Parts: sequence; C-alpha cells; structure tokens
Amino acid sequence: MMHKTIAVIGHVDHGKTALVKALTGVEMDTLAEERARGLTITLGFAHRETERGWLHFIDAPGHSDFVRTTAAGLSGVDGVLLAVSCTDGIQAQTREHLRLAHCLGIRQIIVALTKADLAADVVVVRTRAEIESELNAYSIEPVAIVASSSLTGKGSDSLGQALERFLDLPQHRVRLPGFYLPVDRVFTAPGVGTVVTGTLIGGEIAREDAAAIAPNGPATSVRSLQVAGTDQTSATPGSRVAVNLRGLETSALRKGSVVYAPNAGFEPSNRFDVALDAADKDGLHLKHMDEVMVMLGTAYEPARVRFHTPDVAAGETVLAQLAFNRPQVGYTGQRLVLRNPAAAQIICGGAIIDSVASPGRRNKDAHQAVLRAALEGAPDAIANALADRDKGVVSLPELARLSGLNPDQITPLLKASFELGKAGLALRTSDIERTCKAFLTALAAQHEARPLRPHHPIDAFRTALGRLPKALVEQAERRLLDAGQVIADETGVALASHDPLAHITQEQAAALADLEQQLQTLALRPGSRLDPKSTSPEQDDMIELLMATGKVIRLYNHALNQQVLLHVSAIQLARETLQQAFPGNAHFTTGEARSALKTNRKIIVPLLEFLDAEGTTKREGDVRYITG
Repeated sequence: MMHKTIAVIGHVDHGKTALVKALTGVEMDTLAEERARGLTITLGFAHRETERGWLHFIDAPGHSDFVRTTAAGLSGVDGVLLAVSCTDGIQAQTREHLRLAHCLGIRQIIVALTKADLAADVVVVRTRAEIESELNAYSIEPVAIVASSSLTGKGSDSLGQALERFLDLPQHRVRLPGFYLPVDRVFTAPGVGTVVTGTLIGGEIAREDAAAIAPNGPATSVRSLQVAGTDQTSATPGSRVAVNLRGLETSALRKGSVVYAPNAGFEPSNRFDVALDAADKDGLHLKHMDEVMVMLGTAYEPARVRFHTPDVAAGETVLAQLAFNRPQVGYTGQRLVLRNPAAAQIICGGAIIDSVASPGRRNKDAHQAVLRAALEGAPDAIANALADRDKGVVSLPELARLSGLNPDQITPLLKASFELGKAGLALRTSDIERTCKAFLTALAAQHEARPLRPHHPIDAFRTALGRLPKALVEQAERRLLDAGQVIADETGVALASHDPLAHITQEQAAALADLEQQLQTLALRPGSRLDPKSTSPEQDDMIELLMATGKVIRLYNHALNQQVLLHVSAIQLARETLQQAFPGNAHFTTGEARSALKTNRKIIVPLLEFLDAEGTTKREGDVRYITG
C-alpha cells in the first residue's frame, strides 16, 4: 500500500492543528505548554487511511521561534498542506514557511483557506488571489486551493478529494541504495527501549536490519518498527516510522541524528560540496568564509561557506563547500537550507552534490566540471568529468556517491568507455590507449639511451612517464604485456622487440667478455665483486645483460645489505663440491660449507639460500643436507 507524508505548515493561529484534527480525528497539541499557550511548539503526528493508501500528517509549529522545528518536520515529506486564515490573510510565517518548503524542493502543495466561515465571500476570494500570486512567484501550480472551516466542516469533502489526488501524483523521491531516516524524536518506551521516529527516505527498512547512527553513533539493528501505530515487519519510503533500536541508550541519539543502512555509501563527513539557489553571490547576502546555520534533514548545524566560483554571472548556479564543525551525513541531491544565525532569516536553499567532499583541489576548473556534471545526473557524464579531473582514473565509490547509484548499477554503464581496474577504480579506455603510446615511446627512449640494458626498472621507468597515475600506467602495462609488445620480469620491463646484443660495439663486446671472465675467474673466492657504488652505468648495463643471458646470477646478503654476483660456473662448482664433501644424507653447518667451498660469509649465506630455493639443499634448523 502506498504511503505519503505531508507537512502542515502556515502562520501561527491559522488553524493548522484544528485542520489536522478535522481530517484525522487526532488532537496534535498534547503538551501542557501547547494547550496553555494555544500554539504548537513541537511536531505533531497523525495518520489518515484511504482506499489508495496512507497519508501521514506532520503538524509543524507556526511561530517564528520554532522555524528549526518546522524545517525538521519538512524533512523527507512528499508535499505540504499550507493553512492560510481567511480572517488574517498571508502573514510573515506564511511566506517563510512557503519559502522554506520551496528551498527544500517541495513542489506538491495543497492550500487550505481556513476559517472561511468567519470571512465574507469577497475576503475568501481575495485571500485565494493573494496565495495564488505567492505560489506563482515560485512557479508552483497547487494541487488544490480549498476554502474550509474546521468548525463547520466546510470544504472537508473537497480537501479529502485533494488529498486523494495528492496520493495519485507521481513521487519525486531521490534514489538511494539503502534506507535513510532523519530522526525527529527520540524516547524510551516502557518494556521496549529506545525508539526513534522520522519520515523514511531512500530504501525499505525491515526488522533485524543492521543500522548505523550518524554522527558518531554505535552500530545497532532494528528490533521492531511501527507505521501508523501498527507493528510492521517492514516499511517503505514515504512512511512515518517508529523504529525500536536494539541495545541503545537514548543518549546515543538526538534530534538531528540519522539512522541509515550501513554499507550503502552514506559516510559521515565534515565537508559537503553544494549547489546554492541564487542568481549571484550578492543575491545570497553571503561572503566567502561566512558562517551560517544549515537546516539538513532534522539537523541544525553551523558551517562555514567557501565559494568554489569566485565570480558568478547572473543566472548561474553557485557552487560552494560547506565546512561543518562536526561530521554530518547526507546524500547527493539532498536539499538543505542556509540561515543567517544573526538575523534569523533564510538565506537560500541548496542541494548536496558531494557529501564526502575533499578540502581542496588543485585543478579547480576540472573539479567544478565534475560538480556541474553531477548536477545534471548522467552517470557517464559524471564519469568522464571525473576522468578529466583525475587524469583518466575514476573512483567507483565517488562515482556511485555523485550519481546516486550503487557500484553494481554503475559497472554496466561504463563498459563502452572504461575498463575496470584494481581497488575500486575505473580507467577510461582512451586514456589507457594514450598511456600505452606514452609507455612504448618512453621505453623506446630508455632503450635508445642505454641500448645494452635488457630491462629497465619499472619504478624508474614510471618516473620517466611523468605524472601519469600509477593505476593507469599499470593497466597500460598489463595491456601491452597481454599483447606481447612488452616483456617483464622481476628486474624490470623491456620492449619485446629490443635486442641489446644487436647494438653492441666491438669495444663493448670486449668489455663484456672481460667482465664475464673476471667473475668466472673469481669463482667463489673473496675479492672485488663489482661494487654497484663504484661501477659505471655502462658496467651496470653489462651486468644486467650477463644476467639476462643466463651467465651471471645476482644474490643478496640481506644481513649485510650487499649484493653478490656469481658466474653460473661458480654455482655449478659449489653444487659439485658440496655433493662430494657431504655425500648421502650427511648434514653440515653454514661454517662447514664455507670451509669446503673456501669462501667467506658474505658469499656463503646468500649462496646457500639460493641452493635451498632451487632444491639442491634443504635446511633443517641450523644444518642442511644435499637433497640428491
């Protein structure tokens, strides 16, 4: 069954509470102070069941002192029922409440011209014309304007019909990947525990669902829930719900908290990127770094305004960032209102673009392009704007947040222009292709500069590629490896077409042979081992070439932080010598092996580790034996 929530707003003493009682039979003013003062102080709640579904009413205070409470009552509602007294006409809070609803993006409005029994027909007509003019200023076409009287029952049938039409109107709710409940009341129910109420937004909530609390609340779960005072196993968006949370004290929550689905992308943050509703900054009566009060859901929090756009032309959306004193939770598209804390006046409305904004961006123009794409809402456009800003790399969690979709919905939309990478990243295909060309060009330049070197260390090579993102370089490398254009091993990367021996001169060939002869002659004896600190770049390249051709092996003595170069003939001699010195299953220590091979500890330790790794020897504690 359909559920919709409607807030009842208007100036104080214009008959809102009496109107709700006439429609639902529920007396909203339940506090002694409310009855004594004859005005609503806190939110009141009532329900009306119809053939088409349930209507949930929120009676909001009409006095200027309680605008914060009224804003909380408007959080997540589908529409408003605006009460305007025919005897008083439009008053200050009529206009403020109407502007508040407009700032929060509420466009479905029913107007009740109350106390019509106390006004002449001409006054009723004039009041209707006045309110039509006010609505026209906001480009709002009301669902209905009905002259009514809670005392005589005048207009009750027409109001009922208008409410039925309201239920049939299309819903304009933001799509969210999980439930989201701004809390407007917290209390303890005897024998039940902590209960919160609010207007449900986003997705369905059900018993035993896990729940998170923002800001800074503990993890919990739904023990039970009610809709319209009746126990339910689940509730749908648009419902007024009362949720019993498991294992929580009321002190863990407050009005302004949010109960939301964990792992649905809602993340507390101190910064929101927002779009503000104004023709220009001067029209906002705001300056960069001004402090404002932000009405967000049921919260009322101070924040500082930082403008993204230093100059805004008339008719442009104002892009800004709100920096809060403490973490808040929100979602892309959520409406909010800025209020002047000194003058107690509404400044403007706005909408969240990014609820987990970064404190600052170097490429401000590209970041603004991301925000504008997010305002348009097309996931592919947002993805491309993110790729433009971040050099071809897109964070899937950020894209999900900005588009209001979950990663499973996003992935199919990216197939045409993006490839999925590691760690929640997508990489734009055109940028991968450009990176592949840059990769091949840079690697060819490395080979040209040092033709004898068979491979180039990948870290040094990535540095040669400049400031391309690591994820993009790695994806390009994988593509080139798969295509056979590039080869790689633990020593680095090379073009598959590169042959270092094809570029060697006669002098270099002689030097290479001499280098190999030195290592072959040294065998396992202590002596100079071509200390890399003293070798030339060309000698380094020749050493790499000897290793690539399988004539020399580099070992590492990690304890001494030194490398050891051994000719393969020396390693073969070591195998044969150990087999002769320790036949069968004879065990030997490192010292005994060192004596048998007539070498030193710098060489023996990495040599035995190498023989262990290849399976010639096997270590058991402090001794080894030949495996066969």
